[in-house]
Amino acid sequence: MLNPLFWGFMITFGGLGLLWLGFIQLRKHPKFEKLNSRQVNKRMLQLSFALYFTGFVLTLYFMLN
Repeated sequence: MLNPLFWGFMITFGGLGLLWLGFIQLRKHPKFEKLNSRQVNKRMLQLSFALYFTGFVLTLYFMLN
């Protein structure tokens, strides 16, 4: 029961970390200067919440099966 919990947290937070690190690195390039808007930041937060919620639900699913 602890093994799926550990791996679920590692995969969920690892994925969120990669998402945000990639986003931060992309915003530094002049080609992607449109990524510096409030609308894009809002969408990134929504995507992060969706990924976090999905990871949480899948972790619980694998823990209980």
